[in-house]
Amino acid sequence: MTLWRSALVAVCVAVFGVSAAVAQTPASTKSLYERLGGMQAITAVTSELVDRILADTRVNAWFAHAAASKEEAARYKASLATFVCQSVGGPCTYTGPDMVAVHKGRRVTNAAFDAVVEDLTAVLDELKVPGGEKNELLGALAPLKSQIVQQ
Repeated sequence: MTLWRSALVAVCVAVFGVSAAVAQTPASTKSLYERLGGMQAITAVTSELVDRILADTRVNAWFAHAAASKEEAARYKASLATFVCQSVGGPCTYTGPDMVAVHKGRRVTNAAFDAVVEDLTAVLDELKVPGGEKNELLGALAPLKSQIVQQ
């Protein structure tokens, strides 16, 4: 991850805090979930992100389970959408395993995590997510790095 992107994530974490459960800005009474466009928008982002990750040779080995079949990819996309939905204040309840359990023993590197952040940023840019919401989403998800990178 470039230095400016690392700084941006750090600023987002400082501004928005590590808890995504209350994803609201002082200027808005709408949750980040609502400002992103609800479940339809989150599904579009996570679907495109998974497609991009599966094509990204820097990280796709870590996602081989999702590439095993169309059904597995669809399940992974749905689970990720539910996770993000809950993380941004939406009405979803993620019931899957926590991030530490999912990534235990997988040897995910800092470089792999950063590559996924780059892929997510590219998807958000491609889908024209406004800068404020994009930065807030990245800030809400940034604290996951310590749970995912376990080396």
